[in-house]
Amino acid sequence: MRLKYVTTERLPSGKIRYRFRRNGKLTTLRGEPGSREFHEHYAALIDDVPMVTPKAVRGSIEWLVSLFLDDLERKVAAKLASPLTLKGKRHHLGRLIAEYGEQDANMPRSAVVKLADKLSATPGAADNLLKAISGLYLWAIQRDYVSCENPARDVKRLSKKTTGFAPWSADDIATFLAFHGPGTTARRTLILAACTTARRGDLCQLGRQHEVMKGARKWLRWEQNKAPHEVVEMPMSGALLADLVGHGNLTYILTSFGAPYSAAGLGNAFRKWADDAGLKGRSLHGVRKGVASMLTAGGASSAEIDVLLGHEMGSPETKVYVRSAARAALAESVVDRLDGLLK
Repeated sequence: MRLKYVTTERLPSGKIRYRFRRNGKLTTLRGEPGSREFHEHYAALIDDVPMVTPKAVRGSIEWLVSLFLDDLERKVAAKLASPLTLKGKRHHLGRLIAEYGEQDANMPRSAVVKLADKLSATPGAADNLLKAISGLYLWAIQRDYVSCENPARDVKRLSKKTTGFAPWSADDIATFLAFHGPGTTARRTLILAACTTARRGDLCQLGRQHEVMKGARKWLRWEQNKAPHEVVEMPMSGALLADLVGHGNLTYILTSFGAPYSAAGLGNAFRKWADDAGLKGRSLHGVRKGVASMLTAGGASSAEIDVLLGHEMGSPETKVYVRSAARAALAESVVDRLDGLLK
């Protein structure tokens, strides 16, 4: 089947995505070719009219989820919530809709247990679903959309508690840098991660457009992609500046095709680079944790670590102008410590 303006795109998972491109505008088509949803969406795009989506039955689980996601979308637009949070909620609550979408929103706890049991082979996914359902009903109860208790409350989680991502040590960093030599994307990623401790979503977007001069020193300034969405300012360490010599592209970290990574793509690539260097199971987030741990052990203050990780400084009562002045001074101090670590 060949449709005008439609192209296919293979995702890393192997799944095919269908895209409608016309007049420079790109839209992902809903559903699969042959389905009613797919062809109704295609027809609406051809005619350049909005697609009419049937409304969920008032009082149903699908109706409740749609209200919750609409509210979360508004919070994302106001930068009160992260787009990644919205993406995760859509994914997890989509499973709830698929199972019980037409059912009454006043869901019994037994229905939640039954759904979690279906995902027992993937306990992490089951626990994320339970967390999403709990958040949905906490929100709904506060707004009197339901009369039931939170059905996810007291439902036992399946995953075992862990210490999270393994923090990197100084020896791990040295091993990685010894394996991935100068000029490699792997090396640049580690140095950028260690010198900024930016999260993946920020790390894959950092580039020349974020460079600013403050006095005689070059700094990076960016807005966090994740809540609290604060502007982070960090002096560029000597190690990072040295690695970027001769790099003429706008974005610092690029794929072999010359395009910026997605957050997930960069995370997967970095795990492979770490595996190649003999550091099995190590992650980008582990670099963030490890650098903070090493600097704390080396005498860095809690305020310096707040700056390094982009966290709120001090107590909630901290005045904005005091915080801004302190962050600038402390940022210079902690980056100097990083240079000493990466020599």
